[in-house]
Amino acid sequence: MEGKKLSGIRLMAQELGVSIATISRALNPDTSHLVKEARRSEILELADKMRYRPNPGARLIQKGINPTIGVLIPGQEDVFFSEFYGRFTGGMIQATKDSDWEVRINALKGDAGSIVDELRRVGLGSSGLIYAGLPLTADEVNSLSNYHSPLILMSSVLPASYPRETVKCHVLGVDNYSGAVAAAKYIAELGHQHIGLILGPDESRDFSERSRGYAHGLQAAGIEVREEMVYKGSYDQETGRAGCEHFLSMKQVPTALICASDNIAFGALDFAKDRGVSCPKDISIIGFDDGPWAVACSPKLTTIRQPLGTLTRRAVELLALSVDDPSLAYVHDDLEAVLNIRESTSVLSS
Repeated sequence: MEGKKLSGIRLMAQELGVSIATISRALNPDTSHLVKEARRSEILELADKMRYRPNPGARLIQKGINPTIGVLIPGQEDVFFSEFYGRFTGGMIQATKDSDWEVRINALKGDAGSIVDELRRVGLGSSGLIYAGLPLTADEVNSLSNYHSPLILMSSVLPASYPRETVKCHVLGVDNYSGAVAAAKYIAELGHQHIGLILGPDESRDFSERSRGYAHGLQAAGIEVREEMVYKGSYDQETGRAGCEHFLSMKQVPTALICASDNIAFGALDFAKDRGVSCPKDISIIGFDDGPWAVACSPKLTTIRQPLGTLTRRAVELLALSVDDPSLAYVHDDLEAVLNIRESTSVLSS
């Protein structure tokens, strides 16, 4: 009877006449320095010729754990071009690249049926899920009590008024409210009193929290939020352009605009520039997100940073803990959103 065919590191060990442990150390970035350079080079060359690809989740597999984390996002074609989802998915990849976990990005199907059925479908290939998909209804959130595998929701998918502490799974998000308060107070501290707000849709939990924060921050600074000083639209640059047009057409033009997202702020900056209005000399503009375009535009955008890198690392850590301990108490947590001051805001000139 023929002997069992060797494969992987066992075959490499036989080919080079070294121990399996030496092969393993050479192929592990954390221990490769323990193998002499010439031997390490020899092993890597053979691994390349054999097209050997170690399984990064092998240690988890040995424990009977699927090393895959599923991430569920909207299925729109341009989803990766958005400020949030581009950074979020990139953050997930960074958060798992040096770990035993692998991340699998899944797109929501248009005909998925119930949200629990969709979670179960995607969850078959992973140990746990992170849901950052389309906003959920209250009934859909309530139905999550019927899903029993580890699950983390991004707080942005919850209905605006849903009590987060009652959600039957982990919920992670960004402290939109406190970030918006900080933005409003900062603008007021610069001496601005006549301030326009360009806001997103109220049905979005993120935008609802930001709207409340802006209003409360201005009120705390003694500035009344009048109805004519609020413009509401969608999430996009067109809302920023339309909002800026609205405010520039006023008899008394605001000296500052607070925008509920960077995309809205970019639209406002663009429209102001088209009309010959200088930012920040004539009007200060502040955003919310702090994606890569915030420092690529001119002037560089003052904005509130969503800590998506920290958020995704926290999500991976929490999901790993939940896989290890299914009885782990639900975590409902917000991460701090920080003001980044750049060129698009300035002290009110007399």
